[in-house]
Formats: sequence, C-alpha cells, structure tokens
Amino acid sequence: MEMKIKDDKFFVLEIGEDKWVYDTESTAINSMKELISKSADLNPENVSILEVNTKEKKWEIKELPWARIAIALIKGEA
Repeated sequence: MEMKIKDDKFFVLEIGEDKWVYDTESTAINSMKELISKSADLNPENVSILEVNTKEKKWEIKELPWARIAIALIKGEA
C-alpha cells in the first residue's frame, strides 16, 4: 500500500492492538466512529488518534485531544 502525505501530516487511529493510517483528521475521526459502533466490548482507554507531523527532520507525534474529536463529531464535520 502507498499513501502520499498531504500538508506534511498524517493520522494514526489506534483501537486496542489495531492501527489504521489516514491522510486527514476528519477521515480518522469518521473511521473511529464507525469502528467503535461495531465493537461490543471496547475499552475506551485503548482508543486514540495520533497526529504525525513530518515537516521537520525530527517528526512530531501528538495525540488529538478528546475535546477536539468530540466537537468534530457534534458538528458533523467527521
């Protein structure tokens, strides 16, 4: 599989032991919503979205705040 990185960023959705890679924040949040709705026994402590910034030589990785994810879901932006 191959993916072109847009705007020097990509997003990693982690649910339990599984990980998925997305090119935009909104697609990662939307996928999280769909995958969680299909999972019966999910530990909420094992769910996160990471933003990976590749602009500098040393990549920056940070977790998206849950408030930002919630606002995107409430506004229907994901």
